[in-house]
Amino acid sequence: MEEEFEFRLPKGMIGANGELHHQGKIKLLTAKDELIVQKLSRRYPDTDLVFLLLSQAIAKLGNLNKVTSEQLEQLFLPDFFYLQNLFRSLQPQNVNASGEL
Repeated sequence: MEEEFEFRLPKGMIGANGELHHQGKIKLLTAKDELIVQKLSRRYPDTDLVFLLLSQAIAKLGNLNKVTSEQLEQLFLPDFFYLQNLFRSLQPQNVNASGEL
């Protein structure tokens, strides 16, 4: 089973040094990722959950091996919508406690 998927942002994220990041990899979230997101949401209550989830799911973007929720907040809207749709298409929806869909 494939766990990481390559993507290309329509516009690209501008990095701290002005470089443009287009290519990336997004991964399927694990239970550990979910726990990390829960902890981060308590630590940073003003950060929208979608940014925390995406920051855990994006395994690489350009030359960045880690993307923070703060960096994701700077995305152009087409890129943000693209990542949201990609995330929804890859992550299982409506999974119950027994792991069944």
